[in-house]
Formats: sequence, C-alpha cells, structure tokens
Amino acid sequence: MANDDLIKGQSNFDATLQTEWITLDPDGARARVAMRDELRQPYGILHGGVYSSLVESLCSYATAAAVYEEGKIAMGQAIEVSFLRPVTEGHAEARAVARHRGKTTWVWQVEVLDDDERLCAVAKMTMAVRPVPTGA
Repeated sequence: MANDDLIKGQSNFDATLQTEWITLDPDGARARVAMRDELRQPYGILHGGVYSSLVESLCSYATAAAVYEEGKIAMGQAIEVSFLRPVTEGHAEARAVARHRGKTTWVWQVEVLDDDERLCAVAKMTMAVRPVPTGA
C-alpha cells in the first residue's frame, strides 16, 4: 500500500482519535496522535488507553497493508504495553518494527516517543493473520 493511500483505510475509531499515519512499512511503521484535552486522564497526562490504541491501530493497519494482496486480513491477538514517561503536551508517536512475519501470526516491537524523542512506552503487539472471511 502506498503512503498516499494510507488514509483511505482509516477506521472510525482512528478518525475519532485523530491518528496521523506516517508510514506503514513493516521495517519502520509510524503513526502519532496529538495531545488534546479529551485524551487526558484526570491527572492531565495522556491516557494509557490512547498509547495502547495507537500501538494496536498502527500494528493492525501495517500488517493488513502487508498481507492484503495475499487475500488476508489482520486483527489484534495480544498486546503488552509498559508506560515509562507521561506525555503532557505535543504528540505521542508510535514507531513499530515487525520482528516476526509468519503465515498466521506477526509480532511487532513498538516504542512510543514524545516530541523530544524521549521514550514514553514500550510495547509488544501480536497480530493474527487470517484469510478474508467469505462475504467480506
């Protein structure tokens, strides 16, 4: 999938989150979210669910883009996120690398950084890769 076509596959959820797609390359997929008030938890920092959602969306979309021509889809199977530093302003950018690209499972390693390139979270995302369901 060409980067020019990235936005065409955006889900309603990612539109709500206002995810900015940068690249879907399995060797360096990137996306980010701008910090805004509705994404803050009660202490004023980026909600942990936003980090997790950004990681899952990026890995799902990048895997799907890579396997689409094979008649396959991708969906989240497992996610583990460790939060290291809060984001209070600017952006949270997820940078993912596919570490395993199997026939039925992909495993991604992800770092989430702030605008100052500080590591804010690390994650591992496992994706299930399956044939497109009949009628989809």
